[in-house]
Amino acid sequence: MPAKNSSSSAGRSRARAVWASTTVLALVASSIACGRALAQPADTVNTERVVCVSKQLNEFLFALGAQGTLVGRDLTSVYPPELQKITSVGYHRALSAEGILSLRPTLFLTDGNFGPDEVAAQLRQVGVPILTLEPGKSQEEAQALLLRLGKLLGRDAEATKVVDAWRKGMSQVLADSAVWNAGPRPRVMVIHFGQLVNDYLGIRRGGVADQILGWAGAENALPAADKGMVRLTPEIIAQTAPDVIVATDVGFDRYGSAEKFATLPGVDLTPAGKARRIYRVDETDVMYFGPRTPDAVRRLAERLHAKP
Repeated sequence: MPAKNSSSSAGRSRARAVWASTTVLALVASSIACGRALAQPADTVNTERVVCVSKQLNEFLFALGAQGTLVGRDLTSVYPPELQKITSVGYHRALSAEGILSLRPTLFLTDGNFGPDEVAAQLRQVGVPILTLEPGKSQEEAQALLLRLGKLLGRDAEATKVVDAWRKGMSQVLADSAVWNAGPRPRVMVIHFGQLVNDYLGIRRGGVADQILGWAGAENALPAADKGMVRLTPEIIAQTAPDVIVATDVGFDRYGSAEKFATLPGVDLTPAGKARRIYRVDETDVMYFGPRTPDAVRRLAERLHAKP
């Protein structure tokens, strides 16, 4: 009897051990599966089919020669022009999970500026990894971002080549534009346009456009030291009285010329409006740093310092 009890007890112990082991393995497997869907390390993501909703990151993918991985983009990602052949999943702040999932992505790539919030939850629920690469707040950070993306895609050599050319271009353009630092600097208002027809935003000091203005030998006409944008009114535009207005393409193209743009309330009272010193600039030239930044600085400097 004692032996029988001992055998029975040992059997029950082995059964409990097997059950515990099976349970742990199941939990580990579940944890790994969730990890893949929710927080997969950047160096292990599957980049075979990428939906990217960032203008900067999409441009970087093309610069690296990795556009073949793209199956979807957001509506506002339009550079380079070839990017527009990629299927659009809509405006980056008003996405639909169904539209994204229809492209069977293996990775959703973003700079963090997308919505609504439920889209992220729906993508994670079905196991689509979301990788957020925040835009560089400085040119050096943007270059580091491009190098990181190159490593992620197995294109380290291409990334290094692009960044080297970028740095060389910036060194040259800064040397050339140094001549403007000694003289008077024109006061410039950068007007950015939202999706709504009358949504006018002025770019304050501290951001990308402000830095580009400085490199081009100008100063931001908006006096506020806060970063970001301020919603413009005719009164703010008139009181700021910029010497030059730089308008992003979406808004400028609604009017078609500097002459028509100068008739806008507030603009018509500024030195820029009266002299028709209103220039169109691609949004991508002033909203983030990229390999084209040296050329953007040079073009802007040529316009700002051209003789009337």
